[in-house]
Amino acid sequence: MNYRSLALAALLAIPSPLLASKGAVQAQHIETLVARHAQLDLFSGTVLVADHGKIVYARAYGEANKDYRIPNRLDTSYNIGSIGKVFTAVAVMQLVEAGKLRLDDTLSKHLPDYPFPEKGAITVQQLLNHSSGLGDYMEHADYKRRMREIRTIADILPLIYAEKPQFPPGERFAYSNSGMVVLGAIIEKASGLSYPEYLQRHIFAPAGMQASHLAQEDEPLANRAIGYIPNPAGGYRANVREIMPASADGGLQTTAPDLLRFDQALDGTSLLRADSRERMLTPVGPAPFYASGWFTKRVDGHLAVGHGGGAPGINAEYRRYPDDGLTLIVLSNHDMGATPLAEDIEKSLFGLPYTLPTRVDADYARAQQFIEQGHAPAALSILDRLGSGEHPHLPSLYAGAKLRIGGKLELEQAVTALTRYIALAGSDAQPSPAAAWWRKGNAQELMGKTAEAEASYEQSQRLNPDDEDVRQALENLKRAKSTGR
Repeated sequence: MNYRSLALAALLAIPSPLLASKGAVQAQHIETLVARHAQLDLFSGTVLVADHGKIVYARAYGEANKDYRIPNRLDTSYNIGSIGKVFTAVAVMQLVEAGKLRLDDTLSKHLPDYPFPEKGAITVQQLLNHSSGLGDYMEHADYKRRMREIRTIADILPLIYAEKPQFPPGERFAYSNSGMVVLGAIIEKASGLSYPEYLQRHIFAPAGMQASHLAQEDEPLANRAIGYIPNPAGGYRANVREIMPASADGGLQTTAPDLLRFDQALDGTSLLRADSRERMLTPVGPAPFYASGWFTKRVDGHLAVGHGGGAPGINAEYRRYPDDGLTLIVLSNHDMGATPLAEDIEKSLFGLPYTLPTRVDADYARAQQFIEQGHAPAALSILDRLGSGEHPHLPSLYAGAKLRIGGKLELEQAVTALTRYIALAGSDAQPSPAAAWWRKGNAQELMGKTAEAEASYEQSQRLNPDDEDVRQALENLKRAKSTGR
């Protein structure tokens, strides 16, 4: 066991979240944020922050198993969703270093059975930066029926091969799970190893990641956190029957300390040469915010690279700030438990303003979860409560109206809510008053009130002349009126 492993092992025995370091004051701010998110049941999981590899904050909250009241710990293993894509990217770059792949290789060279002519134009680089034109196999009509049968990359390829590319390769960015699975198949062909075996030999072992696995949800795994989804009637249900199979596009199981080991290995040469790392982290495709398997952005001028992951019952964020030597890891076994917290911690790290969430924020977040799950009545119950009274929660007013319009129900109530939203929202409100006028026009048009709808669309256009949706809605309404339809 090396020095870093010894330090992390010692950390697991420390009950306090605050460690003696130059980041102690910062750690107190982070603990305040994490504790508030956990108190409001917005977060269940593990948070780790490191400064040049030295841990300045680490803490776990919530339960890994609610049935047996097993708490989350610093060494709890979580499904990290699409963060797994960065491991696929590292594997590809390793094979490029070894001379077994080139980034300008086409799909036809490695997977000649791909059934569409675009295989001669789609490159490994385009698969890495989501500009290949491939879509998402999870949207295939048979995916949900076959989901539980999927164990390997070979099980997924027929679903990918059944869907034509959506656009010419290189034309634009379109996030593609299919593209990442295809990369996994290429890794298997080029290396002669299965994708899980490749990860174990060439990434986990060199980085010292002894608690990381590409495991399916029904496989036994020590210290695994079960993912939980909120129920409209109260409480939670386990995600075991709803989570996607693990593959090259995501689903890897790991711990916060192991992810830090990976992060620190990237700074050395045990995984990649420095030039390969920089090539991987530099955007070269049509999207300036995405490199090769990694999102990139600036936070108040500070470079941030990383990835998020989300699926039913799980959410994770891994962000590294190479110019500052900082690493942020947030792993959660709750729907949307990690991303909002990671955003707040990131602001704290760079001295940007943030606000502690309130009970209203927590209730609104729960309503958004129910919308995502398709439980409109449960969501409306919360949104209507938050949007009532003398001082309504404005996002709830808008969200409730939008949900009603989408479901074509209680349209008068939607119009009333939007009218109130417009009266109370400032010009800089989000969603904007222009968007509210457009939604109001949608509702009025569905109710057959064409004159009122036209007036609402025109007001929206005056506030935001560049909105293509409003322009199109107004054109369609006028055309229908002129033809008598």
